[in-house]
Amino acid sequence: MKLSLWTSILVELSPAEACARLAEQGWEGLELSTEHIVAVDSAPDPLAAADEVRAVIGASCVEMPQVHLLISANIAMADDAKRLEFMETLKRQIALSARMGIRIGVIHPGGVRPKAFAEELAERRRRVEGFRELADYAAERGFSLAIENMTDGARDCRSAMGQRRYGATIEELHTLIDGIGRSNVGICLDVGHAHVQGYEMAEAVRQCGERLIATHIQDNDGTRDGHLAPTRGTINWRVGIAALREIGYHGLFNLEIPGERGLPAHLTLKRLEGVLATTRWLLDPEQGDA
Repeated sequence: MKLSLWTSILVELSPAEACARLAEQGWEGLELSTEHIVAVDSAPDPLAAADEVRAVIGASCVEMPQVHLLISANIAMADDAKRLEFMETLKRQIALSARMGIRIGVIHPGGVRPKAFAEELAERRRRVEGFRELADYAAERGFSLAIENMTDGARDCRSAMGQRRYGATIEELHTLIDGIGRSNVGICLDVGHAHVQGYEMAEAVRQCGERLIATHIQDNDGTRDGHLAPTRGTINWRVGIAALREIGYHGLFNLEIPGERGLPAHLTLKRLEGVLATTRWLLDPEQGDA
């Protein structure tokens, strides 16, 4: 596993500058954040912006095989015009990511918690159809999709499924991927989301199994989605990391930790020195499977 960080920890910097600063600090891998792929896509010359990022990565010792595609995208949406807009945006982002040498795009399963079960079933059909189209487009560019597990969220939610959000269980992700039926679709396990849902990290990892192709690593206290650095919450990292090794996961151990933001860039980088050291210690096999 390569120790990685998502670039939005330096969201105030341009995509290329954020990548350069993090590469200098010693991270082995990076995930281009949703904010930074949006910045590339909305640049006056998106192709030039993508080439600038690729040049920075190529001149460094860091790898960036992963991107978080538009976080607000909902390809299951009932509004046809909005759904088409999301699809077009995601396809542009996939093409730009592939140009940068990125191979995996993390994406949310989408959904709006319909009030009637008939609407819920229609949303599920749109979701499968949308992911099939997107996966076929991605496959032509040597690109894979990693669907992220979610949390159920607000407890006052009222929907056809009760207080549920689609994709909050690993089993649901497997069912979705089976329905999509494309070999370039897998799972991104957000271990913090799983922790809020009541999963032990090791169990969530084992349930993902060979479909696990990306991770979002974050800690919390199990009651809310804190997105803190590892060891600042209550996740059992020793056992969870051992499970990642057990299933043969070799992708990024990618920290997504907006809970650590809030300082100027130079102070954030100082804070990250400790995060980097702590996470290296956790991943050291000599720490008793940690």
